[in-house]
Order: sequence, then C-alpha cells, then structure tokens
Amino acid sequence: MKRICLAVCALLLLLGMGSRPAAAYPYYAQMAYDNPREATGKIVCANCHLNAMPARAEVPQAVTPGQVFTIKVGIPYDLSKQQVLGDGSKGGLNVGAVVVLPEGFRLATEEEMTEEQRQETAETYITPYSDEKPNILLVGPLPGEQHQEIVFPVVAPDPKEDSSVAFMKYRVYVGANRGRGQINPDGSLSNNNVFRAPATGRLASIATVESDLSDLPAELAALVPPEYELPGTRVLSFETENGIQNLVVPPGPELVVNVGDSVQEGDPVTNNPNVGGFGQAERDLVLQSPDRVKWLVAFLAAVAITQLLLVLKKKQVELIQAAELLG
Repeated sequence: MKRICLAVCALLLLLGMGSRPAAAYPYYAQMAYDNPREATGKIVCANCHLNAMPARAEVPQAVTPGQVFTIKVGIPYDLSKQQVLGDGSKGGLNVGAVVVLPEGFRLATEEEMTEEQRQETAETYITPYSDEKPNILLVGPLPGEQHQEIVFPVVAPDPKEDSSVAFMKYRVYVGANRGRGQINPDGSLSNNNVFRAPATGRLASIATVESDLSDLPAELAALVPPEYELPGTRVLSFETENGIQNLVVPPGPELVVNVGDSVQEGDPVTNNPNVGGFGQAERDLVLQSPDRVKWLVAFLAAVAITQLLLVLKKKQVELIQAAELLG
C-alpha cells in the first residue's frame, strides 16, 4: 500500500510542479515512514532535502497540565532567491515544518486556543502525523515569503489523566525545510540537482527538446525518462574510450560546458540550482506540576519571612544592648 501511495504522490509531484510553485512536501514522509524521526535522531525530510540550512525553534521553558502554549518555528532564507520548478521555470520557495512533541502532547483545537493564538495560526493548516502519533505535527507547503515563522498551538497533557505522562523534562524536535528537494518520493533525482559527466571524454553534441520528444532523434528520445519529457530537456552526448555515452539533463539547471569541451568523470556539467535546504533543532520542555510551583512559592515566602524576622530580632537585641550600656 505504501508503495502505491508513493507512486501516486510521485506522479502528482512530477505532473503538477509545472503548474504551481509548491515546493515543500513534508506530507510525503507520512507515506513512507511510520515515524519521521529515525533512531539516529535524523528527521527523514533530510533524505530528500540534502542541503543543510538553519532552523529556529522557540519553546517555553516550562508548561503546566492542560496549558495551551505555542511553539514557534523559524525558517530563515534569502527572500530574493528563486528556485527551479519542475518545468524549469523560476518561482518562489515554499516552506514546511515537522514538530515532534513528547508523547501525550497534542495539537490544540480552535476552541482551546486564545484569540491571539487563533490569529497566529489562521493561515496555516497543521495536521497530526497519523492517528497513532498525534504528538507529531506537520505543516506545509506554505508560501515562504509569508511564513518565515510558523506557530504550532499545543496542549500539555495531565499526568492525573494519562498515566504514561510524568512531571519531568522532555525534548522537542523540530525540522524545517524550504524549497524543493533533490530526491523525488520514488527515489529519482529531481531537476533541482547538479548533473555530472558520466565518463571521461569530450562533449560531442547537445540535443534539446523544443516542444516534445519528436525534436530528438529516436535513439536519444528513447533515453528520456517520462518525468523529463518536457520542453528544455537536453541530451548530452560524450565521446569516450568506450564509445558514446549520453546524459539526460532536465530543464532548470544551466549547462556550464559547451560542445567540444573535455570533461572528467564526475565533473559538473550544470550549475547547482538548489537554493533551499533542511534544518533541525532540539529544545527542552519541562512539564511542571502546579503543586510544586505552589510549594516552591510557599517555601520562598517562608524563607523571606524568616529572614525578615531574624533582621527584626537582631535590631531588637541591638537596641536592648544599647540601652544597657547607657544605663
């Protein structure tokens, strides 16, 4: 079933990228992974978004049971940058985020949120990762220009109602991506990559698809995979010691070689069009007992009163001693 879902998502991705600038797809992780955070600590978005970029996370230091609080995820990037879309054109970057909360924590409903929290989350559609993991939250794709920061409203659990939860310190894991990935859900390379020479030799010719595959010789057209059957796709033919070797370059990446240039195996033949990437952050969150807070306040008040009484007693003794000396 997962393979079928992946294939459908890949088809939608490849067919739809040319018509819309959607570029951040955290939901694809749901199709392939039961848990988006691997045992190594890596969030699986990094499997497709290979470039490392920063991610910011603002998490309260402590919360109490039933409290509705917010986690803010910052996704900074240069807003002047544009990315390569599926059809080779340029467009703005989209963003997405994943928040892995401790078990028991969940997404707040609209009724539970304050008016301020409703306004902060009005333009974002946040969903749980799955029915089995409501503590993992997803959002995206969203236009990056308007969503440099994404707010997640969260409800803290009550250990009195959930025996699996305890008053203690927990870890919150955040992942944030901007722009398209370099790997499609089906494992193939997207056009948001550097393409490299398949062998050492000389670039003999460049054939370009102007409108459809009929623009290419039949033997070259047969080399073009379905996802690259777009205007602007190029087939580079290299003369090597083992004969002619071909490389299909989809629309988007710009060639940095010309016919007649000599190349070594693995040399880049295009620029790197990727301007996005993925980042992770971890923060501590304490589930604090209100009773402990009350007892702490009472203890501090008792200490303050005791200190005050000691000072007053000291002043009283000093006055008595001064009176005895005068007498």
